[in-house]
Formats: sequence, structure tokens, C-alpha cells
Amino acid sequence: MAAALAAAGSVNAQTPQPPPPANLDEYVKLVRSDVQNQKSQVIGAALALSAAEGAAFWPVYKQYEAELGKIGEERFAAIKDYAANYGTLTPAKATELTDRALALEEKRLALVKRALGQVRAVLPAAKAARWYQVEMALNKAVDLRLAAEIPLAQ
Repeated sequence: MAAALAAAGSVNAQTPQPPPPANLDEYVKLVRSDVQNQKSQVIGAALALSAAEGAAFWPVYKQYEAELGKIGEERFAAIKDYAANYGTLTPAKATELTDRALALEEKRLALVKRALGQVRAVLPAAKAARWYQVEMALNKAVDLRLAAEIPLAQ
């Protein structure tokens, strides 16, 4: 996987990047909804929760998803800001957008850490670890799909 990403990065660095899609709003919503539409089903199947575990877990998970959605909206706004400035990035704007992206990653990581603590409080350790693994895989799938579609800064 690392080799594929490195190769993709070198190809992107050598070829001109197309501008962001004209329908960016719809595209980002589609990418997010592709995973989110089935996310609860995937999580439920992976965890194989008992009725008691489910009753304790799902409220925690729904709260986590609500907070993750807010971060997603902030990220979406940052992507739109990037698209609006694509091709004309000043050094200051490039720095601002990069710092904004990093702050959002830190915010998401803090949320995951907090949610993992809450999940550990209601599920056995192995199921909490499994939730973390599946959740991170799903989040990374969205991240990778977006990264593949958003052109490199010029």
C-alpha cells in the first residue's frame, strides 16, 4: 500500500493536475454518504453485539457520529475554500489551509480517543479494539477517496 501511495504521489507530482470538480459540493457529499449509508451495518456486523452490549454501545456511537459529522462539515468547508483558491494560492493561503487541515485531523483524533474511552466503558476490550479498527478503516477509505480526487496545490 505504501509503495502504491508513493508511486501515485510521484505520478501526481509529474503530471498537471486538473482543477477540482465543478460540482464539488455534490461530490464530497456522495463520497461521505457512500460510507456513511452502510457504516452502522458494517460496525454492527463486525462487533456482533449482544442485546445488552448494543443497548450500551449504540447511543455512544450515535453521539460519536454526530460529533464526527460536525468535523466533517468543517472539513468540507475547508475543501470548498481550497477549491475556491485552487490555482491562485498565495503563500499565506496555502499555509492557512494546511494548518486548518492539520487542526481538523487533530480534532478528529481527539474525538476518536474520547469515543474509544467511552466504547471501552461499555464493551469488552476486544470488541472495543475491533470497533477502533473498523472505524479507522472506514474513515481512511473516505480520506483516501477524497485525497485521490483533490488535486495537489500548485
